[in-house]
Amino acid sequence: MPGLLPALVAVSQKAAEVARRCRAEEPLFRLLVAEKSGPERSARFHRDFKTLADVLIQELIKHDLGTQFPELRGHIHGEESSEFRDAHGGTVTVRVGATPGDTVALLVAVLGPEHTRAAELLAEAVHQEVTLGDTELDGIDPGVSPGDLGIWIDPIDSTNEFIGGREDVAAVDGVAPGGLRSALVLVGAFDRHSGVPVLGVINEPFFQRDPQTHRY
Repeated sequence: MPGLLPALVAVSQKAAEVARRCRAEEPLFRLLVAEKSGPERSARFHRDFKTLADVLIQELIKHDLGTQFPELRGHIHGEESSEFRDAHGGTVTVRVGATPGDTVALLVAVLGPEHTRAAELLAEAVHQEVTLGDTELDGIDPGVSPGDLGIWIDPIDSTNEFIGGREDVAAVDGVAPGGLRSALVLVGAFDRHSGVPVLGVINEPFFQRDPQTHRY
């Protein structure tokens, strides 16, 4: 199926940008720090902010792949539940809205109006366009039909390392055993009938910093 691998890479890049923003943008980083410290966590949250970041990544991948490949809808799965409790004790199902404003409104319902700027930053990343510019990827055909596939998402693998943010963990044989570099976005495709893996993408959002901008 031409286009499948580029699509998986593109959604992993968008997911990586959400993860990076959670650490680079002050309104989002403050929420991460509050969750890490524990007692500062608002009683309003059904689950914590790091889980919301996981869920949002999971839902953007579901949304983008399901839009591009309708045959995959209903067969894209992840490890996180998308339900959160709102400020009034009701339930909000986190999803990607039709517009950035719709997504902001959903996130504000979970985070509260005092975190509107954080919701806007997340929605902006979720709705951005990703251009890969990789002609080699465009020419790869995995040779599988969307009607035979399922997708499994691990939105932020090594979540505790992501929250901890350590940058001083040395790689071993080119692989980071811990620290921020070990936080990964994982997206895999499998044969939905047999469960056999077909292909997958491992994205390293924090692989290295740009020496000029100091951004990952």
